[in-house]
Amino acid sequence: MFAFLTCFAVIISLVWTDQCSLENTLCSLCGKRQVSDEHSELTALTKAIKINRKDIDVQKKEIQDLKEKEKHSHVAFFAYMSTSWKQLSKHKRLVYGVVDLNYGNGYNKANGEFTAPSSGLYVFHVSTGAFDRSHASVELVLQDKIRNIAWADSMHHNDRTFVTTVTPLQLNKGDVVFTRIGNVYGGNYIESNSYIRTSFSGVKIN
Repeated sequence: MFAFLTCFAVIISLVWTDQCSLENTLCSLCGKRQVSDEHSELTALTKAIKINRKDIDVQKKEIQDLKEKEKHSHVAFFAYMSTSWKQLSKHKRLVYGVVDLNYGNGYNKANGEFTAPSSGLYVFHVSTGAFDRSHASVELVLQDKIRNIAWADSMHHNDRTFVTTVTPLQLNKGDVVFTRIGNVYGGNYIESNSYIRTSFSGVKIN
Protein backbone atom coordinates (compact mmCIF):
# COMPACT_ATOMS: atom_id res chain seq x y z
CA MET A 1 0.00 0.00 0.00
CA PHE A 2 2.79 2.34 0.89
CA ALA A 3 4.53 1.60 -2.40
CA PHE A 4 1.30 2.38 -4.28
CA LEU A 5 0.87 5.70 -2.58
CA THR A 6 4.48 6.60 -3.25
CA CYS A 7 4.07 5.86 -6.97
CA PHE A 8 0.84 7.86 -7.11
CA ALA A 9 2.54 10.87 -5.50
CA VAL A 10 5.38 10.70 -8.02
CA ILE A 11 2.88 10.62 -10.91
CA ILE A 12 0.97 13.61 -9.51
CA SER A 13 4.24 15.52 -9.14
CA LEU A 14 5.24 14.83 -12.72
CA VAL A 15 1.84 15.88 -14.03
CA TRP A 16 1.99 19.10 -12.00
CA THR A 17 5.51 19.82 -13.28
CA ASP A 18 4.41 19.32 -16.91
CA GLN A 19 1.37 21.53 -16.36
CA CYS A 20 3.52 24.29 -14.89
CA SER A 21 6.01 23.95 -17.70
CA LEU A 22 3.17 24.13 -20.24
CA GLU A 23 1.74 27.22 -18.57
CA ASN A 24 5.14 28.86 -18.51
CA THR A 25 5.59 28.09 -22.20
CA LEU A 26 2.17 29.52 -23.03
CA CYS A 27 2.86 32.64 -20.97
CA SER A 28 6.18 33.06 -22.73
CA LEU A 29 4.51 32.73 -26.13
CA CYS A 30 1.78 35.18 -25.15
CA GLY A 31 4.42 37.64 -23.97
CA LYS A 32 6.30 37.38 -27.25
CA ARG A 33 3.08 37.85 -29.18
CA GLN A 34 2.23 40.91 -27.09
CA VAL A 35 5.70 42.36 -27.74
CA SER A 36 5.29 41.60 -31.44
CA ASP A 37 1.89 43.31 -31.51
CA GLU A 38 3.28 46.32 -29.66
CA HIS A 39 6.19 46.50 -32.10
CA SER A 40 3.77 46.42 -35.05
CA GLU A 41 1.69 49.16 -33.49
CA LEU A 42 4.83 51.25 -32.83
CA THR A 43 5.97 50.77 -36.43
CA ALA A 44 2.56 51.82 -37.75
CA LEU A 45 2.56 54.86 -35.43
CA THR A 46 6.05 55.85 -36.62
CA LYS A 47 4.92 55.66 -40.24
CA ALA A 48 1.84 57.73 -39.44
CA ILE A 49 3.99 60.39 -37.74
CA LYS A 50 6.29 60.55 -40.77
CA ILE A 51 3.30 60.94 -43.08
CA ASN A 52 1.84 63.66 -40.86
CA ARG A 53 5.17 65.48 -40.83
CA LYS A 54 5.21 65.41 -44.63
CA ASP A 55 1.64 66.72 -44.69
CA ILE A 56 2.60 69.50 -42.27
CA ASP A 57 5.59 70.46 -44.44
CA VAL A 58 3.36 70.55 -47.51
CA GLN A 59 0.80 72.67 -45.68
CA LYS A 60 3.51 75.06 -44.46
CA LYS A 61 4.74 75.51 -48.04
CA GLU A 62 1.19 76.09 -49.29
CA ILE A 63 0.63 78.70 -46.56
CA GLN A 64 3.92 80.42 -47.44
CA ASP A 65 2.98 80.42 -51.13
CA LEU A 66 -0.41 81.90 -50.31
CA LYS A 67 1.21 84.59 -48.18
CA GLU A 68 3.59 85.42 -51.01
CA LYS A 69 0.74 85.52 -53.51
CA GLU A 70 -1.32 87.65 -51.15
CA LYS A 71 1.57 90.05 -50.69
CA HIS A 72 1.92 90.57 -54.43
CA SER A 73 -1.81 90.68 -55.11
CA HIS A 74 -2.32 93.84 -53.03
CA VAL A 75 -0.43 96.58 -54.85
CA ALA A 76 -1.35 100.25 -54.55
CA PHE A 77 0.45 103.56 -54.14
CA PHE A 78 -0.32 107.24 -53.79
CA ALA A 79 2.31 110.00 -53.86
CA TYR A 80 2.24 113.74 -54.37
CA MET A 81 4.58 116.71 -54.64
CA SER A 82 5.33 118.48 -51.40
CA THR A 83 6.05 121.78 -53.21
CA SER A 84 5.43 123.27 -56.62
CA TRP A 85 7.56 122.03 -59.54
CA LYS A 86 9.50 124.76 -61.29
CA GLN A 87 11.81 122.63 -63.44
CA LEU A 88 9.83 122.92 -66.66
CA SER A 89 11.85 121.32 -69.44
CA LYS A 90 11.09 118.74 -72.12
CA HIS A 91 11.00 115.16 -70.86
CA LYS A 92 11.95 116.18 -67.34
CA ARG A 93 10.77 113.37 -65.08
CA LEU A 94 8.38 114.33 -62.33
CA VAL A 95 9.11 113.18 -58.79
CA TYR A 96 6.36 112.91 -56.19
CA GLY A 97 8.24 113.00 -52.91
CA VAL A 98 5.49 112.50 -50.34
CA VAL A 99 4.26 108.90 -50.19
CA ASP A 100 0.95 108.31 -48.42
CA LEU A 101 0.52 104.71 -49.54
CA ASN A 102 2.87 102.12 -51.03
CA TYR A 103 1.50 98.58 -50.76
CA GLY A 104 3.88 96.23 -52.52
CA ASN A 105 6.71 98.81 -52.36
CA GLY A 106 6.49 99.44 -56.08
CA TYR A 107 6.85 103.22 -56.00
CA ASN A 108 10.27 104.86 -55.58
CA LYS A 109 10.04 108.40 -54.24
CA ALA A 110 13.69 109.07 -55.11
CA ASN A 111 13.10 108.99 -58.88
CA GLY A 112 9.30 108.96 -59.28
CA GLU A 113 9.23 105.50 -60.87
CA PHE A 114 6.75 102.73 -60.21
CA THR A 115 8.09 99.22 -60.80
CA ALA A 116 5.46 96.48 -60.99
CA PRO A 117 6.12 93.88 -58.25
CA SER A 118 3.87 91.40 -60.07
CA SER A 119 2.12 91.01 -63.41
CA GLY A 120 -1.48 92.11 -63.79
CA LEU A 121 -3.92 94.84 -64.74
CA TYR A 122 -3.23 98.23 -63.15
CA VAL A 123 -4.97 101.60 -63.19
CA PHE A 124 -2.92 104.82 -62.92
CA HIS A 125 -4.09 108.33 -61.99
CA VAL A 126 -2.03 111.39 -62.83
CA SER A 127 -3.29 114.72 -61.49
CA THR A 128 -1.52 117.94 -62.45
CA GLY A 129 -2.13 121.56 -61.51
CA ALA A 130 -0.80 124.55 -63.45
CA PHE A 131 -0.31 127.92 -61.75
CA ASP A 132 -1.44 131.25 -63.26
CA ARG A 133 0.05 131.82 -66.71
CA SER A 134 1.70 128.39 -66.73
CA HIS A 135 1.14 125.29 -68.79
CA ALA A 136 2.62 121.84 -69.26
CA SER A 137 1.70 118.59 -70.91
CA VAL A 138 2.38 115.58 -68.68
CA GLU A 139 3.03 112.18 -70.21
CA LEU A 140 2.46 108.79 -68.59
CA VAL A 141 5.26 106.52 -69.80
CA LEU A 142 5.47 102.71 -69.69
CA GLN A 143 8.73 101.09 -70.71
CA ASP A 144 9.75 104.32 -72.52
CA LYS A 145 6.49 104.41 -74.50
CA ILE A 146 3.93 107.18 -74.00
CA ARG A 147 0.62 105.68 -72.89
CA ASN A 148 -1.35 108.83 -72.02
CA ILE A 149 -1.01 112.64 -72.07
CA ALA A 150 -2.74 115.46 -70.19
CA TRP A 151 -2.30 119.20 -70.70
CA ALA A 152 -2.70 121.59 -67.79
CA ASP A 153 -3.04 124.94 -69.56
CA SER A 154 -3.30 128.27 -67.75
CA MET A 155 -0.83 130.02 -70.00
CA HIS A 156 -3.03 132.88 -71.20
CA HIS A 157 -5.06 133.64 -68.09
CA ASN A 158 -4.61 134.27 -64.39
CA ASP A 159 -6.35 131.19 -63.11
CA ARG A 160 -5.26 127.71 -62.16
CA THR A 161 -5.94 124.64 -64.27
CA PHE A 162 -6.19 121.11 -62.91
CA VAL A 163 -6.26 117.97 -65.08
CA THR A 164 -6.43 114.27 -64.32
CA THR A 165 -5.93 111.16 -66.44
CA VAL A 166 -7.06 107.61 -65.59
CA THR A 167 -5.19 104.94 -67.53
CA PRO A 168 -5.54 101.15 -67.32
CA LEU A 169 -2.36 99.28 -68.23
CA GLN A 170 -1.45 95.61 -68.44
CA LEU A 171 1.96 95.22 -66.79
CA ASN A 172 4.50 92.46 -66.53
CA LYS A 173 6.55 92.04 -63.39
CA GLY A 174 9.42 94.54 -63.48
CA ASP A 175 7.77 96.99 -65.91
CA VAL A 176 8.49 100.64 -65.09
CA VAL A 177 5.92 103.46 -65.20
CA PHE A 178 6.66 107.15 -64.63
CA THR A 179 5.53 110.63 -65.62
CA ARG A 180 7.42 113.44 -67.36
CA ILE A 181 6.97 116.86 -68.93
CA GLY A 182 5.83 116.53 -72.54
CA ASN A 183 6.48 118.59 -75.67
CA VAL A 184 4.64 121.74 -74.55
CA TYR A 185 5.40 123.69 -71.39
CA GLY A 186 6.08 127.21 -70.20
CA GLY A 187 5.27 129.95 -67.75
CA ASN A 188 5.71 129.74 -64.01
CA TYR A 189 5.36 126.24 -62.55
CA ILE A 190 3.31 123.13 -61.86
CA GLU A 191 1.50 123.81 -58.63
CA SER A 192 1.27 121.57 -55.56
CA ASN A 193 0.35 123.12 -52.22
CA SER A 194 -2.62 123.63 -49.91
CA TYR A 195 -4.78 124.65 -52.91
CA ILE A 196 -3.81 122.00 -55.48
CA ARG A 197 -2.16 118.63 -55.00
CA THR A 198 -0.23 117.31 -58.00
CA SER A 199 -0.13 113.57 -57.56
CA PHE A 200 0.66 110.14 -59.06
CA SER A 201 -1.13 106.98 -57.96
CA GLY A 202 -1.91 103.47 -59.10
CA VAL A 203 -3.57 100.25 -58.04
CA LYS A 204 -3.51 96.65 -59.22
CA ILE A 205 -7.05 95.49 -59.93
CA ASN A 206 -6.43 92.01 -61.31
